[in-house]
Amino acid sequence: MPIDTPRGMDDLLPREVALKRRIEEVIREVFKLYGYLEIETPTVEYYELFAMKSGEEIRERMFEFEDKAGRKLVLRPEVTASIARLVSTKLKVWPQPLRLGYIADCYRYDEPQWGRRRRFWQGGFELFGSRSPLADAEILQVSREVFNRIGLRNHFFKVGHVGIIRKLLAEFQASERDQDRILTMLDRKLVNDAITLMKKLEVEGEAIKAIQELVKLEGYDHERIFKEASEILSPWKKARKCLENLNEIIETAKEGGVDSPIMVSPGLARGLEYYDGFIFEQGLPGVQISFNGGGRYDRLVELFGGKPTPGVGCAIGITRIMQYMLDKSLEIPEPPRPKTLLTGISGVSPGYVARVADNLRKLGIAVEVEVTGKKLPTAIEFAVKHGMKFMVIVGEKEEKGEKISIRNLGTRTQVEVDLKDVKKIMEVFERA
Repeated sequence: MPIDTPRGMDDLLPREVALKRRIEEVIREVFKLYGYLEIETPTVEYYELFAMKSGEEIRERMFEFEDKAGRKLVLRPEVTASIARLVSTKLKVWPQPLRLGYIADCYRYDEPQWGRRRRFWQGGFELFGSRSPLADAEILQVSREVFNRIGLRNHFFKVGHVGIIRKLLAEFQASERDQDRILTMLDRKLVNDAITLMKKLEVEGEAIKAIQELVKLEGYDHERIFKEASEILSPWKKARKCLENLNEIIETAKEGGVDSPIMVSPGLARGLEYYDGFIFEQGLPGVQISFNGGGRYDRLVELFGGKPTPGVGCAIGITRIMQYMLDKSLEIPEPPRPKTLLTGISGVSPGYVARVADNLRKLGIAVEVEVTGKKLPTAIEFAVKHGMKFMVIVGEKEEKGEKISIRNLGTRTQVEVDLKDVKKIMEVFERA
């Protein structure tokens, strides 16, 4: 009986790997451009790391297991918590601001569907040590840069500030835990459940009404949205201050080159509980789920035992981008393979074929060796089909003379060259 992959965990074929590598290359280019240092964290972490503040939705979907000592472990469901742990321990004496980047596989027990896999890849940018709107705006800048370089210039942002609702609820002594529960409900569009809980917590009716209005208020007319939101929040100074912070972040990002459409959503909530300030999602037309998301988490490092360290970041969905590009038949890189096929004919020894291949590779010429015994016409057909430019042919005659024959498949010309004549060999390959 054939054995397939576990549900929601995919094999990647050469073309898919080539696309994934290209997206990763773009993310790494942007790491370098903005000064983010790439790090890696373990795929397996302690359960407590994510149970503390990653949010109910993630807690429900973690792959949990015990090691042989009975310690509870998980396959990481996201990476920001791991990075915050690292900053609170091994990087605690590093000078700030500290910019860290990662590319990592994550695991969640989601119901497999378009855009949701149980194993998926993310590329992240995390900036620690600054509360400045410049830092928040930079996360929008790197996000725009990555999507534009990939070729997804039609992306847009949806931005909000979770501090608006948190500050409103805090006015009525709602605990952080209760704030988390309400925000999770709002993120899941369970507005009535959130209202029921707020009433139970004795949140003032005017505040509940304000939150209802904020949740509905969103659009691309920034001046109108901020004016209406400011009026809604007029009785609550601290919440209004968060709104002003959001406006400053957007204006800073726009001045910093973020020319993507930006939808302002003052009542936006996200599933991760550690967010306490600016939050955002990045999407593409016609797709309901986001391809990138992030925000500010100023107390996460402290939660893991580190010193108070503000942070902001994002996690770009590599797997989702791949699926979108494949579905849309966008420009996909071909899997890299040599442009030269080496084939042996007419009684040549395997040793001479191997020596020729080794000599060519030492010259920096990538070579694929024909090892299945194809006849010359079939080997040529194979090479042309796979986009190769050259055939190197060696037979008994070439072996006796320590030579090789190089055929240009485009011009259909062929020359015989001494195996030791490096200059001549390089000339033939460089002329094409």
